Amino acid sequence: MPGFFSSKKARPPKEGSHPRLVLGLGNPGPGYADTRHNAGYMALELFAERNRLENPVNFKSSVIISGNIEGARVILAWPLTYMNLSGVAARELYAFYKVQGTENILVLHDEMDLPPGRVKVSFGGGTAGHNGLCSLKENLPGDFAHVRIGIGRPPKDDWESFGVSRDYVLSPFEDDELAPMQEGLGLAADATLAWIRGGLAASQRIANKRPKKPKKEKPEGESPDGDPAKAGSDAGKGVSGNNVGEGRDGGHGEGHEGGHEGGHGEGLDEGHDEGND
Repeated sequence: MPGFFSSKKARPPKEGSHPRLVLGLGNPGPGYADTRHNAGYMALELFAERNRLENPVNFKSSVIISGNIEGARVILAWPLTYMNLSGVAARELYAFYKVQGTENILVLHDEMDLPPGRVKVSFGGGTAGHNGLCSLKENLPGDFAHVRIGIGRPPKDDWESFGVSRDYVLSPFEDDELAPMQEGLGLAADATLAWIRGGLAASQRIANKRPKKPKKEKPEGESPDGDPAKAGSDAGKGVSGNNVGEGRDGGHGEGHEGGHEGGHGEGLDEGHDEGND
């Protein structure tokens, strides 16, 4: 969330100006600043910094920034109501700024059902027990787009130490989660910009790519089907096999060039169930 608050009042929207509303969910106050549940706050702040959207103001139940991106008017909002009343803040802004339908709302929030740093953009869907989303569903007249930012679940061995998911989401990230989370927050910011520029499908193309799994390296000398003996046999064909090393007249006198082309050439060839306070 922006690091300072202003006493300035937000100006009413201009006639005929209907902005898009982007909400970053989280809990206000320094005690929650670096917790998993504030991933939405963090991602929206990064988006604002990248796009040089400045001058936050206190307005109603939120901190907001009003700006323009490539001719599109946007309202960025960080609700100050705490997570479980996020919908109250959203409803105020939706009505005041005369947002034209909930399809013009994008919500950035944490998602336990995705591993840390993974991002997924979707429209509508369930809440998975996420209290912020439950509040939005109760207070807005329709479905909206989501940027879901993965925070993962605790390992099974650690689940008892957290007791309930509320304790997990309100705890800070572990050291080994920081790098993937930084990458995920950046991707969430990219997806937000794509949504403003080109809508839901453009945002999904940015965010919804599954990371490629690294290919398993095979031990040296092993054939593709795992038979070392066959690998040795195949390797021999590169020098003296029937299809390799034959000259134009079917003999071996001119076979050196053919051996390289036939042998080595072919061988070189991827739900939240917490109580949010």
